[in-house]
Amino acid sequence: MIYGTKLLDTDIEIFIAALTQTPVYVWSLDPLGVYYQVNSGIIVKYTPDEVRIYNEQDSSSKWYSRETTEFSISF
Repeated sequence: MIYGTKLLDTDIEIFIAALTQTPVYVWSLDPLGVYYQVNSGIIVKYTPDEVRIYNEQDSSSKWYSRETTEFSISF
């Protein structure tokens, strides 16, 4: 769990975040097992294996594996 955020675990949670264009955070684990934020933005597309995040600040989008990264929203 990443404190202060709600993890998006299911397809429906990811779908709702994409549909409502809710800003999401992208997290990964460092070698010591500590989560760090690798990106943030809105979900523009997802598959069972990956999520594509668009970052408005640098006008880029990138695919992230659902197996190796976690996605969350502020609550």
